[in-house]
Amino acid sequence: MVIDLVERYVELVRGLALGSGPWMVFNATLATIPAVLAVALFHRRRTPTWGWLAGVVAFLLFLPNAPYVITDLIHLRGMLERNPGTRVSDMVPAGVLALLVLWGVGCYAVALLEVDRALARSPRLARRRVLVRAGIHLACGFGVVLGRIPRLHSWHVVTRPEATVDGIVGVLHPLAVPLVVTLAVGFALAAAAVTAVGRAAWARTVELADGLLRSRPVRRALG
Repeated sequence: MVIDLVERYVELVRGLALGSGPWMVFNATLATIPAVLAVALFHRRRTPTWGWLAGVVAFLLFLPNAPYVITDLIHLRGMLERNPGTRVSDMVPAGVLALLVLWGVGCYAVALLEVDRALARSPRLARRRVLVRAGIHLACGFGVVLGRIPRLHSWHVVTRPEATVDGIVGVLHPLAVPLVVTLAVGFALAAAAVTAVGRAAWARTVELADGLLRSRPVRRALG
């Protein structure tokens, strides 16, 4: 019975990897790009150059890919239907998809923190941090709509400019406004939650490490 159960889960994971693995890895990679760009561009003070400005443009184009993975939750039902099983086995695709969403939101939070770091260097921009953040969330909401409806990618601005313009015009409808705003609010809340949890976890880790270093056995071992 145990062997049958293990074989069932191995087959489930295999089917999940072959069926959903490619697009999940693809979306996770796209979500990582803006976080990497944000650290490279904003972590340290840099003199603006044409290369730096090109990097900022690339960052803005790829940024919606990070919160975009939240909308990948729409695939959960299809993943469960393609991999039928018990309620326990259903936790496998659900858990994998949850990890993807967490990864994307984490990358989005990192990107936003790096933007905040850059804004803090200018008192004038620092006072407008809330407005800048709101603008970023709304822009990402609009970008996700472009990715979901006309199926545009970040690089289509360069490779398919006409299709990009047509896609933007196509979604410029009053009915799109509530959707964009809803997505923006959802992205803001998700990023804030992940940031709060991350900071709390880091503070707890530092506290534990400090206590460990101050413990008598460790002090004796370190001399």
